[in-house]
Amino acid sequence: MTDTLTLPGFWTATVHEVQRLTPHLQRVVLGGPDLAGFPSLGAPDESVTLYFPRTDELTPPPMTVRDGVWGYHDEQSPPTGRNYSIRTVDPDEARLTIDFALHDHGPATSWARQAETGAGLLLWRRRAWFRPPADTRWLVLAADLAGLPAATRIVAERTPGVGVRVLVDLPDLADARDLLAAAGGDPAVEIDVRIGVGNGNGPGSLVERLRDRPLPAGPGYVWVAGEAGECRQARSVLRDIHHLPRDRAVCVGYWRAEAADWERRYTRHRPLLDKIYQDGLAAGLSPAEAGDRMEEELERMTRR
Repeated sequence: MTDTLTLPGFWTATVHEVQRLTPHLQRVVLGGPDLAGFPSLGAPDESVTLYFPRTDELTPPPMTVRDGVWGYHDEQSPPTGRNYSIRTVDPDEARLTIDFALHDHGPATSWARQAETGAGLLLWRRRAWFRPPADTRWLVLAADLAGLPAATRIVAERTPGVGVRVLVDLPDLADARDLLAAAGGDPAVEIDVRIGVGNGNGPGSLVERLRDRPLPAGPGYVWVAGEAGECRQARSVLRDIHHLPRDRAVCVGYWRAEAADWERRYTRHRPLLDKIYQDGLAAGLSPAEAGDRMEEELERMTRR
């Protein structure tokens, strides 16, 4: 995983365009002088943390730096921040596009639904996970609505000659419109959409489909993005059933079912859980694998 916490700090941006892209995706194009120098990571699943204005603010306040780390260190009630995939970035035009997944509630959804030209945001902490080895001949992408913008960008920026299979769980078939456009009718891109499953409306189908269908022959790469629990299951399937080595798959939890309950349990046992996570990294585990070990311990502790 590529993860930046310190340099170059943060960026400010304002809304330049708003478009309802599909029934459950709101496109927001951001611009401003800061974005002319925005250092894209270059990975198609790169994300950035967005901070939204608080009540009666036009834009979030600037961050401060402490011990080399930028953040809201001295704010009693810091602005709300959420991580979002960057659908496109154009430093020459100082523009950056975010496709917001629209849910029934939540601060980011509320902001995106009401976003107007001129509204301000603060951007911080770029991250990316998509790292297929150089000899990759096929890709399998699995995502729900939250992971759809990144999956769409991966398809749009695919390497010619590499076959792509895309498995998605969506609320509405129309939500796949941008994904289908990115594929452009290329016979090397196979898109399999399931409607009305996952996305907070019951179990998703991604784990089942990854389990039941053989992977293509030859060296490839699997990228999974969606609900954290389903991503953990997907990682087990890829490791234990398909026997993929660590560098041939990545599963990223973009959101968490029953997040408030998880946060309450995590806060209660945080010192021990953080130690388990850090010990996993020190033992050579990837961040995702160390996170799985921490999650498994949390489940054991709260079942007692």
